[in-house]
Amino acid sequence: MFQSRIFSAGVLALAALLPASAGAEEDLNWQFVPGIPRPVEVAIVSGDPSKEGPYVVRYRTPSGMRFAPVTHPDARELTIIKGTYWIAQGESYNWKQMDEFKAGAVIQKEANKPYFGWARTAVILEERGTGPTNLNYVHEDDDPRNHRKD
Repeated sequence: MFQSRIFSAGVLALAALLPASAGAEEDLNWQFVPGIPRPVEVAIVSGDPSKEGPYVVRYRTPSGMRFAPVTHPDARELTIIKGTYWIAQGESYNWKQMDEFKAGAVIQKEANKPYFGWARTAVILEERGTGPTNLNYVHEDDDPRNHRKD
């Protein structure tokens, strides 16, 4: 099975989102989160990524969105809820290394390994992990928190 790590949200930013019911997509509290590039929206389904214990987070992104290489301290399980998503392990974005996953696919991601991705179509991703967690970009210039417009 493909071992993968993906883009996940920053702990403090995610903690600001109130847990949502695990119901339908429209019932979730979708928000833009510092550390996650816009126009990606994030919703907490359960738990709190900034605290000890399990959490579930969903990401909603438009077609064509590229995700820079990032690492996380916790192992994660990524499920493709909707769409087609490409992902690979590595420190530099290279589409030739990526594998394609369609709705229903489940990807096990290793802790502390860099991964990058691409939303071939509009996608909804669900990520399960154990907090506390955080998001570390491999390349500082890729971190949207470093490009604030004041």
